[in-house]
Amino acid sequence: MSKEDAPIEAPLTTESGDGSADSRSAGEQLWSRPVRMLVSRRKQILEMSLSILRRFWFLILAGIMAVWASADPSVLNLVLLALGFIGRLLFAVLFMVVQFGALFWFISRTRVETIKPGDPKQVTFDDYWGQPELVKLVRQWITLLGDRDKFVQMGGRFINGMMLFGSPGTGKTLLAKAMAGEAGVAFMSVEGSGFRGMFWGMDTLRMMTFVRKARKLAREFGACIAYIDEIDAVAMSRSGVMGENQMMGGTMGGMGMNGALTRLLYEMDGIDEHSRWEKLRNKLMRLMGKPVRQRDWHVLFMGSTNRPDVLDPALLRPGRFDQIIQVDRPDRVGRREIIRGYLSKIKHDPESVDVEAIVADTPKATPAQIMTAITKNSVHRALFKGRDLVMQEDIDQAIQEQLVGMANPIREMDPLQMRQIAYHEAGHAVVQHYAMPDQRISRVSIVRRSKGAMGYVLPVDTTEVYMQPLRRIAADIMVALAGHICVKVFMGEFWTGAYSDYQKARNQLRELAVLGFFGPPVSELWRDTKELRFSDERVEKVWVALENQVEAMLTKHADEVEALVEALLETQDLSNEEVLKLLGVNSLQIAKEEGREIESVLEQLGTSVQGLEHKRRQARIDAATAAADDEPHDSAALE
Repeated sequence: MSKEDAPIEAPLTTESGDGSADSRSAGEQLWSRPVRMLVSRRKQILEMSLSILRRFWFLILAGIMAVWASADPSVLNLVLLALGFIGRLLFAVLFMVVQFGALFWFISRTRVETIKPGDPKQVTFDDYWGQPELVKLVRQWITLLGDRDKFVQMGGRFINGMMLFGSPGTGKTLLAKAMAGEAGVAFMSVEGSGFRGMFWGMDTLRMMTFVRKARKLAREFGACIAYIDEIDAVAMSRSGVMGENQMMGGTMGGMGMNGALTRLLYEMDGIDEHSRWEKLRNKLMRLMGKPVRQRDWHVLFMGSTNRPDVLDPALLRPGRFDQIIQVDRPDRVGRREIIRGYLSKIKHDPESVDVEAIVADTPKATPAQIMTAITKNSVHRALFKGRDLVMQEDIDQAIQEQLVGMANPIREMDPLQMRQIAYHEAGHAVVQHYAMPDQRISRVSIVRRSKGAMGYVLPVDTTEVYMQPLRRIAADIMVALAGHICVKVFMGEFWTGAYSDYQKARNQLRELAVLGFFGPPVSELWRDTKELRFSDERVEKVWVALENQVEAMLTKHADEVEALVEALLETQDLSNEEVLKLLGVNSLQIAKEEGREIESVLEQLGTSVQGLEHKRRQARIDAATAAADDEPHDSAALE
């Protein structure tokens, strides 16, 4: 082999070489680059193949099976059999999914009342009577729902929640409907218990559905009021109705509705977020270089309750239901407006109906009670009597049915028991008349009522009373004791039937003793005692003194008691005019004197404090009485 044909050996690399090592590394890089490219290419092809296989494996498998079946007819039959089985399996799974989906959709539905703008059921503030100051208060928030553009341009943030609380029947739901109608927006209403479900988690699902419907209506009409009636059923405190670390806390305290409450809190915090369509629209606007349009709809959550003390604190924090409005019973002026409003909706005799008498007979009545008495019960009674117009007597009877129940008389009763009931109610009436001259007796009856009373005395305040002096409370206790004491004095023995009266008197004295009206306050533990015997000598002294005062008053007016008893046994029902006729013309002056006797009793017990203003007023009354007695009378005029 020649020298030229010999293979060229690679030069040896040494530490002291003149750059031979650098040349070697450069050569390796030249050879490794295509190798890496080849490996990367193969890797990409493999990943692409796996991706195609994952996506279209069924098509590849179908192709293989088709080729195989074309080659062997038996395989085709097997393939068709397998496809039939898979098809039936898929149908069964799909049927179960649809079935359970429909079931969950059905049970997740709630009974929602929807009133859209222009709906005949829509009401406004013109239909909400008796609360002008309340309407003025909420009108400012309603204007923001109707005129949203200017508010948003100024950078304002809408309120998320508004809470209405008050006694049942005060018109909370009607106020919420009137707010929506006045603003011209949609209204959604649901009861709090409607979120309950038979399965765990249904409350959360129903709350999500409710909020989604509210947002849909808000996008359609610009705003929507989402109203939850009796919200305490869904928003009860999670720490428990008995306070923190008590037995009925947690899930039991929330009645299993924690999911709905938590979801409501979450939705209220994210109520300003855009929907999926709005987010997609905003992205497209940004890509096109156009300004993003601001959200022009709003959902106002409203709730109502008559138990604000049991609500979860997280619900009432700022940013949620932070606007709290009390809806109270209407005063005399408000009741007059409500009565006239409902009278305008029925056919009645204007000459017979006395609006002021109805106002006087309905102290502390709710709008719901007035509405039921006028538009329902009185109309039914008039039609039953064969009249086309409602009369004053129909409204009077309807008011009595609202207060004491429907008449349910006992057709046969022992005369002695009937007389006992008559003495009982006559005792109440006489002491009521003389001990409380600031009230008038609307009716006295010994007819059994559906609410369980064998008889009743129905007093009404002549003026609106918001605070009571100690004399009035003592007189109220005397009225409660009068029925039982009257039976004892006139029939000579004790009868049952006065349990509720004595319980009322005992509770009133107990509250006064606990608060310290008779001296140093009595222990709070005494509040829960069920015994008639009092553990405090001061309270026992007051009780005995009031009993003696009642007995003396009944004995003094024995003739009037007997007259009332005989009239009740004859007619079983007496009106205010009939009671005043039996008690005498000068009864009001006598009543004032009886009131002074009560004051003297309280002064003797050291429980009455006569202020300077009281003494001045009493001096003016005494001076006017003395001047009237000294004035000469014209005998001819008297004849």
